[in-house]
Amino acid sequence: MIGPGLVHALLFVAVAGVFLLFARDWSVRVVGAFLIVPRAVAAPFTDGEVIVLGSGVVAAVFHVVYGSLYAPAGPSEGGAETLTPPEADDTSEAAACVACRGSIPVGSDTCPACGWSYTAR
Repeated sequence: MIGPGLVHALLFVAVAGVFLLFARDWSVRVVGAFLIVPRAVAAPFTDGEVIVLGSGVVAAVFHVVYGSLYAPAGPSEGGAETLTPPEADDTSEAAACVACRGSIPVGSDTCPACGWSYTAR
Protein backbone atom coordinates (compact mmCIF):
# COMPACT_ATOMS: atom_id res chain seq x y z
CA MET A 1 0.00 0.00 0.00
CA ILE A 2 1.23 3.49 -0.82
CA GLY A 3 1.64 5.81 2.14
CA PRO A 4 -0.08 9.21 2.40
CA GLY A 5 3.26 11.01 2.09
CA LEU A 6 3.90 9.51 -1.33
CA VAL A 7 0.33 10.22 -2.41
CA HIS A 8 0.76 13.89 -1.45
CA ALA A 9 4.09 14.06 -3.26
CA LEU A 10 2.49 12.58 -6.37
CA LEU A 11 -0.31 15.15 -6.08
CA PHE A 12 2.31 17.90 -6.00
CA VAL A 13 3.88 16.46 -9.16
CA ALA A 14 0.44 16.20 -10.78
CA VAL A 15 -0.27 19.86 -10.08
CA ALA A 16 3.10 20.74 -11.62
CA GLY A 17 2.03 18.67 -14.62
CA VAL A 18 -1.14 20.75 -14.93
CA PHE A 19 0.96 23.92 -15.03
CA LEU A 20 3.09 22.42 -17.80
CA LEU A 21 -0.07 22.01 -19.87
CA PHE A 22 0.04 25.80 -20.39
CA ALA A 23 3.46 25.71 -22.10
CA ARG A 24 3.91 26.76 -25.71
CA ASP A 25 5.85 23.69 -26.76
CA TRP A 26 3.80 20.56 -27.38
CA SER A 27 6.50 18.27 -26.01
CA VAL A 28 6.32 20.08 -22.66
CA ARG A 29 2.53 19.72 -22.67
CA VAL A 30 2.85 15.97 -23.22
CA VAL A 31 5.29 15.72 -20.30
CA GLY A 32 2.78 17.65 -18.18
CA ALA A 33 0.05 15.17 -19.06
CA PHE A 34 2.30 12.25 -18.12
CA LEU A 35 3.09 13.84 -14.75
CA ILE A 36 -0.60 13.61 -13.82
CA VAL A 37 -0.83 9.86 -14.51
CA PRO A 38 1.18 8.49 -11.51
CA ARG A 39 -1.11 10.24 -9.04
CA ALA A 40 -4.17 8.87 -10.80
CA VAL A 41 -2.75 5.33 -10.59
CA ALA A 42 -1.51 5.58 -6.97
CA ALA A 43 -4.86 6.27 -5.32
CA PRO A 44 -8.31 7.50 -6.28
CA PHE A 45 -8.66 11.25 -6.50
CA THR A 46 -10.62 13.00 -3.76
CA ASP A 47 -13.38 15.43 -4.72
CA GLY A 48 -11.14 18.41 -3.97
CA GLU A 49 -8.33 17.02 -6.09
CA VAL A 50 -10.73 16.42 -8.97
CA ILE A 51 -11.86 20.04 -8.77
CA VAL A 52 -8.31 21.44 -8.60
CA LEU A 53 -6.78 19.24 -11.28
CA GLY A 54 -9.90 19.23 -13.46
CA SER A 55 -10.25 23.01 -13.49
CA GLY A 56 -6.56 23.34 -14.32
CA VAL A 57 -6.86 20.88 -17.19
CA VAL A 58 -9.98 22.63 -18.52
CA ALA A 59 -8.21 26.00 -18.31
CA ALA A 60 -5.16 24.60 -20.10
CA VAL A 61 -7.27 23.10 -22.88
CA PHE A 62 -9.13 26.40 -23.28
CA HIS A 63 -5.80 28.25 -23.35
CA VAL A 64 -4.44 25.97 -26.07
CA VAL A 65 -7.61 26.06 -28.20
CA TYR A 66 -8.11 29.82 -27.81
CA GLY A 67 -4.42 30.48 -28.48
CA SER A 68 -4.41 28.42 -31.65
CA LEU A 69 -7.59 30.05 -32.95
CA TYR A 70 -6.82 33.68 -32.14
CA ALA A 71 -3.04 33.91 -31.99
CA PRO A 72 -1.56 36.51 -34.31
CA ALA A 73 0.36 35.05 -37.21
CA GLY A 74 4.08 35.32 -36.62
CA PRO A 75 6.79 35.35 -39.24
CA SER A 76 7.11 31.56 -39.18
CA GLU A 77 3.38 31.16 -39.73
CA GLY A 78 3.19 33.21 -42.90
CA GLY A 79 2.48 36.58 -41.33
CA ALA A 80 4.41 39.48 -42.78
CA GLU A 81 6.11 41.20 -39.88
CA THR A 82 8.17 44.21 -40.85
CA LEU A 83 10.29 45.91 -38.28
CA THR A 84 11.00 49.57 -38.80
CA PRO A 85 13.69 51.39 -36.89
CA PRO A 86 12.49 54.05 -34.48
CA GLU A 87 12.40 57.60 -35.69
CA ALA A 88 15.23 59.89 -34.70
CA ASP A 89 14.51 62.08 -31.69
CA ASP A 90 13.10 65.46 -32.58
CA THR A 91 15.42 68.08 -31.09
CA SER A 92 14.12 70.94 -33.22
CA GLU A 93 12.10 72.34 -30.30
CA ALA A 94 12.78 72.79 -26.61
CA ALA A 95 11.43 69.96 -24.47
CA ALA A 96 10.40 69.66 -20.83
CA CYS A 97 12.70 67.58 -18.63
CA VAL A 98 10.78 64.70 -17.07
CA ALA A 99 13.10 64.60 -14.05
CA CYS A 100 13.16 68.21 -12.86
CA ARG A 101 10.59 69.93 -15.11
CA GLY A 102 13.34 72.15 -16.45
CA SER A 103 13.79 72.95 -20.12
CA ILE A 104 15.97 70.94 -22.49
CA PRO A 105 17.23 73.41 -25.10
CA VAL A 106 16.84 73.05 -28.87
CA GLY A 107 19.35 70.61 -30.39
CA SER A 108 20.20 68.95 -27.07
CA ASP A 109 19.10 65.69 -25.52
CA THR A 110 20.34 66.43 -22.00
CA CYS A 111 18.83 68.71 -19.36
CA PRO A 112 21.38 71.38 -18.36
CA ALA A 113 19.78 71.72 -14.91
CA CYS A 114 19.91 68.11 -13.70
CA GLY A 115 21.81 66.16 -16.38
CA TRP A 116 18.90 63.83 -17.22
CA SER A 117 18.90 62.53 -20.79
CA TYR A 118 16.38 60.51 -22.76
CA THR A 119 19.07 58.75 -24.76
CA ALA A 120 20.92 55.64 -23.65
CA ARG A 121 24.55 56.19 -22.74
